Amino acid sequence: MLAQDEGLIGAASRAIGRLHGPAPMVLRSQSEVLSAVVGNTNGFVHILLEDAELPIQRSLVDALAEASPRAIISPLTAMAALSEDGEFLLGLLNGTRLIAHDAQRAGRNSIGVKAGLSGDSLLLRYQPIVDTRTRRLVMVEALARWRSEPVSLTPMNFVPAMEQMGLSRLLAAAVTRIAARDLSRLPGRLPIPVSVNLPVPELEKRDVVAWLGLQLKRFRLPRRRLMIELTETAPVKDRTRLGRSIRRLNAAGHGVMLDDFLLDDPRQNLLHLPFASIKLDRSLVQSLPRSARARQQVRKLARRGISLTAEGVSSPGLFRLLKNLGVERAQGFMVGRPLPIEALPAWNDRWRKTPVNELKE
Repeated sequence: MLAQDEGLIGAASRAIGRLHGPAPMVLRSQSEVLSAVVGNTNGFVHILLEDAELPIQRSLVDALAEASPRAIISPLTAMAALSEDGEFLLGLLNGTRLIAHDAQRAGRNSIGVKAGLSGDSLLLRYQPIVDTRTRRLVMVEALARWRSEPVSLTPMNFVPAMEQMGLSRLLAAAVTRIAARDLSRLPGRLPIPVSVNLPVPELEKRDVVAWLGLQLKRFRLPRRRLMIELTETAPVKDRTRLGRSIRRLNAAGHGVMLDDFLLDDPRQNLLHLPFASIKLDRSLVQSLPRSARARQQVRKLARRGISLTAEGVSSPGLFRLLKNLGVERAQGFMVGRPLPIEALPAWNDRWRKTPVNELKE
């Protein structure tokens, strides 16, 4: 880029900073956007400098927007900066994308969702899960997003509507299919499992193993690399039936995890079932530093030999506490935000090189 262009862009950026408050961050390439994504950059006002020779992937832009729901994200090009400042700034500000997760938009996106599930409306983020002792990446959780403007919708804005429409299986099948495709493209040094969410009514159906297998077969992903997270959107009415379903999935190679386990969780009576792991809810994990009763319950679960995974890990101190309590795995924004598959290898490199004390949510 010419030095003159650099100066004009810098002047325009400073002018925008005066209008919006904090000076904006200028990202000049896809590699810089990728670095911001894996570095948990948030609370930002971004201006993206898009180079025609280095296109920035939409999934990375969405991931940045998701980290800062009120971000302003705009294109900034050298050609635009060459115009008069007033005209340039007016056009740029009129074209900004104000990011806000609006739950009411879910209704407008519910029409035609069935067609969208078989098309390209659904995309996935992958949140890393690491071993608390070795810090090694051990698996990822697949989290669904729905393509929308100005930014993709998170599950709370569309999953309940899909469940009400009876589309739980189609959604789970689409998530499994996309996850199998994405993981089959990861480098050989990341042969990790992925977990997908499944409600009780779908998990209990006798053909669950068959339709999950169909989604994996196309991309030759081994069954052992697909884990199931049992969500609590529907109550367990028959523990015996659920146990048979879990054993059926185990026999096929799929581990099953019990999701969102709370302090004094009413599902204590399910802990004798052959779950691969229990996922401790964020609320329980966040209460551990100040609640002796919470620590006692987690320690008791660990001493029973139950594999535990903590959600919502937000600080180095909490990470160390979990390790001391016997919790084997950790997941949360301090470890890594939900990432596009393209960003996962870069996140893994950064995670291995950064001491825990230097990490932040």
